[in-house]
Amino acid sequence: MAKRRDAKIEVPQPGSRDLFVEYFKHRPDIGFRKMLLDIASDPPNPFKPWEPRKVKKGFAAVVLFLLIACAWFGYFSLAR
Repeated sequence: MAKRRDAKIEVPQPGSRDLFVEYFKHRPDIGFRKMLLDIASDPPNPFKPWEPRKVKKGFAAVVLFLLIACAWFGYFSLAR
């Protein structure tokens, strides 16, 4: 009687991209979205996490300046 070899079951190993995606999903404290929030707003209050973050005054001034510059450019270049 011939012996039957046990079939080897190979589990595919996750690729490096899958490992990075899984790692960054479990780390909400890092990432592009978090970086943009840190640039645009003050740090969160650890004692009152339910309060929304306030916008930085410098960031609001830069955005307002850029909007005025775009409106100025649009009026004098495109509207005439």
